[in-house]
Amino acid sequence: NHNNLLTMTASTPGKLGCRCINATAELSSLTGRRRCSVLSTGKPGVRLTIGGSCVPYAYGSFKCRMHDLNLDPECLTENSDDVMPSYCNQPWCYVNSEACARESNERVFRSSYFDFNSGVDLFYSYSTCNSTADAWFDIEEEVIPRTTLNEVSIKANVPTYVLPMMFKRDSNGMALNATGSEYYDNRVLFEGVYPSYVEKLVEISNGDISKFTYTHRSRVSSDLHPSSSFTAAVQDLKDGLVDMSVGPFWITRERLNMTAFTVPIVVDRTYLVIPRPGSAETLNDQIGKVLAPFEDGLWLMLLGIIAITALLSVWFSDRTSMIKDTHGLRRSLQQNKHPLRRRKRAYLRLVIDSFLEKGIYFCSAGVEQERGASLPNKLLMFGFAFFILISVSAYVANLAAFLTRKSISGSVSTIEGAIANGWKICAHIATKTDLEKKWNYDEFVFSESGKEFHGIMDDYEAGKCVALAVGWEDTSMDRSFLKRICNQGLAYTDSVVIETPIAFPIRSQLAAGFSYWMMHAERESGMSLQTAKDDYVNNEMGGQSDGCELKLDSEFIESSDYDPITLKNMALPLILFLSCCVLAVICQLVHQYYEDQGIQRTLIDRTSRLNLVTDEPALHPVIGQVASRAKRLTVLGSAHS
Repeated sequence: NHNNLLTMTASTPGKLGCRCINATAELSSLTGRRRCSVLSTGKPGVRLTIGGSCVPYAYGSFKCRMHDLNLDPECLTENSDDVMPSYCNQPWCYVNSEACARESNERVFRSSYFDFNSGVDLFYSYSTCNSTADAWFDIEEEVIPRTTLNEVSIKANVPTYVLPMMFKRDSNGMALNATGSEYYDNRVLFEGVYPSYVEKLVEISNGDISKFTYTHRSRVSSDLHPSSSFTAAVQDLKDGLVDMSVGPFWITRERLNMTAFTVPIVVDRTYLVIPRPGSAETLNDQIGKVLAPFEDGLWLMLLGIIAITALLSVWFSDRTSMIKDTHGLRRSLQQNKHPLRRRKRAYLRLVIDSFLEKGIYFCSAGVEQERGASLPNKLLMFGFAFFILISVSAYVANLAAFLTRKSISGSVSTIEGAIANGWKICAHIATKTDLEKKWNYDEFVFSESGKEFHGIMDDYEAGKCVALAVGWEDTSMDRSFLKRICNQGLAYTDSVVIETPIAFPIRSQLAAGFSYWMMHAERESGMSLQTAKDDYVNNEMGGQSDGCELKLDSEFIESSDYDPITLKNMALPLILFLSCCVLAVICQLVHQYYEDQGIQRTLIDRTSRLNLVTDEPALHPVIGQVASRAKRLTVLGSAHS
């Protein structure tokens, strides 16, 4: 079978529709370091990889052959015990990709030996030679080193100093946190997390990035963008002065209009920074705890329900009929110069008394129980009783938690709360567009000093704002900035104001290649910006911290355990109460209608005339109300005096 395969591959030009082609012209066009002499024949040839094997110009052309068998060093095994890679015995050839795609079903691949900028665009196929490319794919990355940037030399600027991300040292070896004359001296090297990260990427690229040098941004760029040294550095890139910028650059709309970026290194979260809340145990705070279980709107609703119950109770007691039927009172009102005014005062007093009565019932978790009460009044009390049951149970269940929790001052800990309270918030000028669009808020104060986050802190210390919006990536390792945070009694909250990806600004021609090495380093070597940070902290900073609690303690952050009862939570008892009110009003109106018509009813009248205890008919309700009416007349009479 092996001999048959050798015979077939020596004479087969590939399958119909996907024939082998003559690629000698493309290979012979390669110049420079790729030119070489084939060892076996001494004839001119080309190197498939820099420093790799030399093949003749006819490599891969004309027919299906095992083109790698006698040319690839991996296939030239001198020791019989060595195992030859299986791809060495697989026939293949270069083909016309367009013809194969149009006229056949053969698998075609672009050759990885030649990048897209090499001028050589060759495609090969194993299936047209009745073999498979699987064995080649298994070792392709080992045989062909990735050269996405083609030994490029990159010049990058650094926008400013952000300790310990990127900085220079003075003549005494002290790290500097502010730029001076040394910033413009390229003989003084940049150090820090980001230069260290890039240095490792260059090493991993294995010569694909042949040289990487640093420089400063131009002085004129600061004149064009005085509010941000980072945007000024991007301006130099746009103007062609450098190939790339190194540092924690936010990808903003303004900067995207100026240049391309690599894939994001990390997504930076901008947190709300607020004055650290303190303990608050004043009398007002303790009083507030008693009211805290219910929202303010719910307290107002409770008072409204008590008032509605009181008003309907006065109406259902039929005091208007009482005044009409009592001749003595009517004469008294007629003799009075202002009968209507006196009548209103009497009813106002009755309403106030009823409101206080219903309030007492509510606080004592009970309702008035009068056997002789009218049907509308009983319906009203039923709805009121159910509302009291739910309200008092919910209040008591929540009260203990609110009474025992620690009171704090300045408890706003979210961006939503800060905006609701109208706080002025200091923020970085580069985030202006995104912040204003996301929050539609006019009270952000943007620093234009060009001092980055230290400029934001300057604005806070000057009293221009109440809180800050600070990016964690830029400041989490800057000890000088964090010290100012601590000295001002500030703390980072968990409230995310905005999320912004961080990446390197870079020439568009280099973006894909540099991004590849960033991803390759993390996937294959486990090397990322975070590992560079960890290494720097352990090696340069000794793993020490400043001993300041930067983030807000969890005890100060509002928890759902302390959420007050809302109007929505009381929807069911409110609906039932209102339903009972409606039914009671309907019954009252029906009663008045029948009364005006002179119709007496037994089962659905205001007050039942059925006696369930004895066989004797019940007395007319009017007789039973004589005593109570006499008492009410006393109240009305007192209102006249």
